[in-house]
Amino acid sequence: MIIRMLIILGCVVVFINGCNSLISQHFGTHKLRSYTMEDVQQAGIGDADYIAVGDAWLSGDFVFKAAKSPANPGVIIYPVLSREQFEAKKRGEPVRPDIIAWTTDFPSQCVGAGNCIEAGPAALQGIVRDLPNDRQGQGQLEGKGYRLADDAIYLEHGQAPLAWYWNLLMMIGAAAAAIGVEAYSHRRQRKKITKTPT
Repeated sequence: MIIRMLIILGCVVVFINGCNSLISQHFGTHKLRSYTMEDVQQAGIGDADYIAVGDAWLSGDFVFKAAKSPANPGVIIYPVLSREQFEAKKRGEPVRPDIIAWTTDFPSQCVGAGNCIEAGPAALQGIVRDLPNDRQGQGQLEGKGYRLADDAIYLEHGQAPLAWYWNLLMMIGAAAAAIGVEAYSHRRQRKKITKTPT
């Protein structure tokens, strides 16, 4: 009985998560929203969690942070600047980036070579998401002349929300599993009733 209820509860949670994500992708926070760096600096991004920034600039600076567990990939963390901030950094002035980007998708040899990030204009797109707890290495950027703001936006570059069809599949699978468990439970109950002597 308890196991059946736990399975049903799990199916309900999965169904709700899939439904919520599916709706958010088309009408809510998972829908891709585009910003300029000026937009980000002046008004922020609100509740958006999937964004594109088309006029960003990268200084080429980055830091690498290894994970505590060998099973998890390390990350590179790098500041995303406006054109004005990029020019200020070239003059040796400290800047405070509004976006800190990070990724686990990079060739390992670039860390030692120091060329993981190419300096210049860039278009970025990804999910607004904090760094994993075991890879919080953004503080190292201060040693490279950056001031970190408490309200900085952390962007996992190159990542996108789960595709809509996977969310739909989650909903269908959860519903099918719940119906299957209930149907099996009812069949067993009917068999017990049938076998019970009168």
